[in-house]
Amino acid sequence: RKMSNGERYGMGSCYYPEHWDSSLWEDDLERMLQAGIEVVRVAEFAWNKIEPEEGVYTYEFFDSFLELAQKKGMKVIFCTPTATPPVWLTEKYPEVLNADQDGLLYRHGARRHYNYNSPVYQKLCRNIVEKSASHYGGHPAIIGWQIDNEVNCELDEFYSESDSAAFRKFLQEKYGTVDELNQAWGTIFWNQTYNCWEQIYVPRKTVHNTNNPHHLLDYYRFVSDSARRFVRMQSEIIRKYCKKDDFITTNGIFGNLDNQAMQKESLDFMTYDSYPNFAYCLDDYQPDDPIKDRKWSRNLAETRAISPVFGIMEQQSGANGWTTRMEAPTPRPGQITLWTMQSIAHGADFVSYFRWRTCTVGTEMYWHGILDYSGRDNRRLREIREIARKMEGMKEIAGARYAAKVGILKDYDNIWDARQDKWHERVDRFSQKSLFTALQLTHTPFDYVYLEEDTTWEELGKYEVLFYPHASILTDARMRLLETYVSEGGKLVMGCRTGYKDLCGRCV
Repeated sequence: RKMSNGERYGMGSCYYPEHWDSSLWEDDLERMLQAGIEVVRVAEFAWNKIEPEEGVYTYEFFDSFLELAQKKGMKVIFCTPTATPPVWLTEKYPEVLNADQDGLLYRHGARRHYNYNSPVYQKLCRNIVEKSASHYGGHPAIIGWQIDNEVNCELDEFYSESDSAAFRKFLQEKYGTVDELNQAWGTIFWNQTYNCWEQIYVPRKTVHNTNNPHHLLDYYRFVSDSARRFVRMQSEIIRKYCKKDDFITTNGIFGNLDNQAMQKESLDFMTYDSYPNFAYCLDDYQPDDPIKDRKWSRNLAETRAISPVFGIMEQQSGANGWTTRMEAPTPRPGQITLWTMQSIAHGADFVSYFRWRTCTVGTEMYWHGILDYSGRDNRRLREIREIARKMEGMKEIAGARYAAKVGILKDYDNIWDARQDKWHERVDRFSQKSLFTALQLTHTPFDYVYLEEDTTWEELGKYEVLFYPHASILTDARMRLLETYVSEGGKLVMGCRTGYKDLCGRCV
């Protein structure tokens, strides 16, 4: 593929042509190319530029930008704009909006304010993706597609009426009868027994917000299933129109989402959004933290567990923060280089910087890019040029795999159980942090290894030591897999709270 091909490292930047007068585009592209940036990502928040009114499609804006990009030799990653439904849509169809647990709708004005399960939103998303992919899919400047933006970011819980309807269907397919669901959820406790499917909702507000834990566990599985179906719907449409060598990805790893399953179903590889300066975020900065911005590599290891070779869609290049939160300082001289090499060392073959120009309006006007508001050359741009030179000298190791003999086992059943069970969450959080810190401070390479239905003991066998901290839910199949790993010479360390729950989260 043209971006991540194992032959060389690639550099890109996120660019928003809709934020700038078109008279600036050519100079911006030329300066990027001179700095070693050869790919731009566009359109993830630009629904109105393609469909300004329902059923009215205009392609001229991105036609002109793509024509210029092709002329200049700039490659483009084109995005589906479904992370920010336009105001004409949310005003006409308020049922597409997500809601809080009290049922209060999240109104237009931010982003990711929709729900995956609204039939109306699914239809309108199919339309915009179909129109975008059919029109732009064959364009020679485009080398790949990004679906949506940061799936399950901002909000990874959904409480709309559409979600309750879809949740019931999810449960019907899983359990078949209400009696089976009552048994699985232990609804005899506190007189929660259901008589029909219509009595079941996504988790609602209760006294002390104390929901049935088995209900919550299935709810998190449902959120993941909903997000995956939403991504798969878009991927299947794009595949009909994109060129043979164009890739499909999405960016970031977020909660209540089985990223491994999403990758296998819908993506060619995963891309990640890396902001190590969050280690210095004023909201939670810990000056005595021994690993500081190195802790961000934990997320890179998580991404590598999805895609052994992956891309960075957003690599921090400036101070970051919204007008409302996440205040973090400008990278020090050399720190962008440090973070870029951190990404490459963990498996990234493509690094795209967020963003080229710092936006002068909106919630992210303090989320600085390579250039400041003025657009003048600065030390960060000079550092990007130097990184490009370093990458050229490193091309012989492009495509190399990260090598580790230590693994930390994970599975989504326990991740989601720890989210709703504070006893599980507390010990797991402490153990995960302690293991990661110890591995970092001893310079011990490690992988996160996710146990899936098709995981084999041979996959585990390449690790000399595996840690499985607090697998409260432990199935017979996983136990047999681990027993084989140990019988073949592997060393397994398990946490104290292991194996006392079934897949429904009930104590056995």
